[in-house]
Amino acid sequence: MASSENKETRKPVTNTAAIAGVAAVAASVAKTAYAKGSGKIKIGLLGCGGRANGAVRQCLQADPGVELIAIADLFESKARSTRDRLAKDGKFKGRIKVDDDHLFWGFDCHEKLAKTDADLLVMATTPAFRGRQMLAAVNAGKHIFTEKPVATDPAGCRQVMEASRIAKEKGLAIVCGTQRRHEFSRVELMKRIHDGAIGELVGGQCYWYGGGIWYRATPPEETASELEWQCNNWYHFTWLSGDQICEQHIHNIDVMNWCFNGPPVKFTAVGGRGWRSFNESQIKDAKEACKRYNNGSDADWEKYNGDILDHVFAEFEYANGARCLSYSGHSPGTGRNGEKVVGTKGVSDCRGSYSDHSGKKLWQFQGKNVNGQQQEHIDLIKSIRAGKPLNEGQRIAESTLTAIGARMAAGTGRSFKWEWLLKASKLDLVPKNLKPGPGIFHPIATGGDPLV
Repeated sequence: MASSENKETRKPVTNTAAIAGVAAVAASVAKTAYAKGSGKIKIGLLGCGGRANGAVRQCLQADPGVELIAIADLFESKARSTRDRLAKDGKFKGRIKVDDDHLFWGFDCHEKLAKTDADLLVMATTPAFRGRQMLAAVNAGKHIFTEKPVATDPAGCRQVMEASRIAKEKGLAIVCGTQRRHEFSRVELMKRIHDGAIGELVGGQCYWYGGGIWYRATPPEETASELEWQCNNWYHFTWLSGDQICEQHIHNIDVMNWCFNGPPVKFTAVGGRGWRSFNESQIKDAKEACKRYNNGSDADWEKYNGDILDHVFAEFEYANGARCLSYSGHSPGTGRNGEKVVGTKGVSDCRGSYSDHSGKKLWQFQGKNVNGQQQEHIDLIKSIRAGKPLNEGQRIAESTLTAIGARMAAGTGRSFKWEWLLKASKLDLVPKNLKPGPGIFHPIATGGDPLV
C-alpha cells in the first residue's frame, strides 16, 4: 500500500526541472485515467474464447458510448473470427472499429494491445497469464475488466495485488468476473449479514460439483505447436487453469470470503483423481492429441489427459474461528452448486434470504433481479464515467489465492496458514518467457507432494 502523505508543511516548488516533472506526471495521470463524462470509451479485447466473446458483448451492451477498437488472442484465426462476428452483429452497428493493424496474436499479444489507445481492456484469457497481463495494462494506463480466476499460483496472485495497487495510484478501475458481487439481491443480503441479522457467523458450506467439461484434441490452427495446443486446451492443466477449484468454484469461495469480510486464516484439504483417468471419451481425445505431436504414436497419451483433480474437499478456518466446508470437482451425476452460511441467530442461502434456525423465513429480497454478468460491466463503466473507479483487484487476488491454497493443501496433505501462503510460498508455475514449442507437463498431485 502507498505510504501516508507527510503532514509537514510543503515548500512551494521553484525549481524549473521540478516544475517540468510535475507537469509530466500530471499529463501522464490525465492520459491514464479516462476523462469523466459521456464521451466514447474505447475498449480492447484480450482473449477470444467463449467467455471473452460473452464479456465483450456485455461491455458493449453496458453503455452505448463503448466502442471496440482492438482484439488480441494467442491465435490469429480466433482474433479475426471474433472481429468478423461482432462486426456483423446489428446490435453493435458502427461500434466495432477494429482495423487489421489492431488485430494481434502470439504470446506477446497483450503487450501489443496495451500500446493501443484503448481506454479499457476486457481480459478473458487463460488464467495463468492474467497477472502479467494486468500489470502491462495498468502500467500503460488502462482500466481493466478481467475474468476470474486471476492466477494459478501465489506468484501470480502477488502480481495481481501489485497491479491493483498501481491502479489505485493511477485512478484506474479493475472489475472482475465474480458477478455475484454485483447482483442486487446478494448485495442487499450481505448488508444485513454484516449488520448482524443472523448473528455471529459460526460456519458454512460452499459447493461447485458438476459434470465434465470440454476437451480440445486439436488446436484452432494446423501450425500450432504443442505448447499452443496445450494453451488452447488449458482447462486440463493445473499450471494453466489452476484446476476446477480455481476456475469455477472460485465463485462460491468468493461468496464465503464476502460473508467473512476477508480470506481464511487456515487451510486443510484432501483431493484426488479417478474418473478423469478412466473417462473413455477424454482418453480417446488425449490419444489423438498425443499422435499429433508424437509422430502418430499414442504411447505417451497419459500426459495429454491433463493433471487436474476430480475433487477437492477443503476446510477454511476464518479469523473468528468459524469453519466452512468447500466441496468442488467434476464427475458424472447431478452435481451441486451454491453456498450456505450459519450464524448464531439464523441461516442464509447467500442469495437473497435468511431464516431462523427453525426454518422460518425472516427476510426475502423483493427488489429487481439482474443478470450479474451484465451488471458488473454497467457498474464498471459508470464508475469510470463518474471518476470513482471501482477496484476489485486485491479482493479477486485474495479469493483466487484462497482457491489455490485449498488445492495446495489437497495436493500436499498439509495444513498451513494464510500468512505463509501469501508471503512465503514460492510456488510459481508459469514460465516467464513463452514461445511456440514443447508443452509443459506436470505429474498429477499425489496428496503427499512437497509444500512449496
